[in-house]
Amino acid sequence: MNEYDEGRIWFKKKGGVVTVGLTEKALEEIGAVQAIQLPVEGDEVSQDDVLCEIEGSKQNFEVVAPLDGSVVSVNEALSEDFESLQGDPLDEGWILRLQAPRGDADDSDSESEEE
Repeated sequence: MNEYDEGRIWFKKKGGVVTVGLTEKALEEIGAVQAIQLPVEGDEVSQDDVLCEIEGSKQNFEVVAPLDGSVVSVNEALSEDFESLQGDPLDEGWILRLQAPRGDADDSDSESEEE
């Protein structure tokens, strides 16, 4: 699993699809999640574009893209229930999945750290 944005965002690449979520560090900074604005499937994004916005009790947070790609899946369960985001951020609390550009696609898990 890789980290991005000073360790606040995690991402894991497998087979050219990149799953993106928040780390516990980010959730501590945000506080209790009060609202989340999810992206739309099919959106094209560039690295560091804002993917979604999260409103928290301590501060608001923008999730930025760790790489260029296209949004292929969104965790719609988060739009109604924030518990999985806060209770299991590294698994059930994933936020979205991006299709990586062809040059970045591979069949192995990416394990290097980027910031």
